[in-house]
Amino acid sequence: MRPLLVSVLFAVIALTAAPALAQSSYTPLDLDACEVLKVYEEAGGADLRCPGHGGFDVFVSEGDARMDVDFGVRNEVFETFSAFNSVGKTVEWLEDEDGVQAAVLRFLIDVDGRSAEALVVSKVGLRDAPGCVVAIVDAAAEQANGVARGLGAMAKFFDCGSDSVVIVPGARGLVADFSGANQ
Repeated sequence: MRPLLVSVLFAVIALTAAPALAQSSYTPLDLDACEVLKVYEEAGGADLRCPGHGGFDVFVSEGDARMDVDFGVRNEVFETFSAFNSVGKTVEWLEDEDGVQAAVLRFLIDVDGRSAEALVVSKVGLRDAPGCVVAIVDAAAEQANGVARGLGAMAKFFDCGSDSVVIVPGARGLVADFSGANQ
């Protein structure tokens, strides 16, 4: 099946599966309170481990004024937007009867006087299966939070090794310009 068709089917299924999520929990993401794992002095970046939810850590990597965030365990792939970006201050954790499955984090994108916000839906990783970005939702879209939650409901079925990141149709340029592992 073609990647675009798979992505669209995944999005449709996710939107209909939203009620499968039992609850959302919210935690702050305060980068100043995170443990510094590594500093890249030449490149001007760092790797951080931050408190998360339900025993899952949040891993934030910053380099060249762009950020990558992993949940649960670190994924060695740097998934981010092409434009300069930073992360929001709240993580929404999505749980079902099997536990925490996904996390949603707002990214603030800014370059050349243009700005946008995106909701990034990520699969929470486990020791034997690191997570990844599942979907990108333009935060300015109607019902953006609901769409992100619906896509999060499908995260446990997302194969980080082969499924393509879903960029919800209608995403504006800065939001649609995402550099994920499965693009």
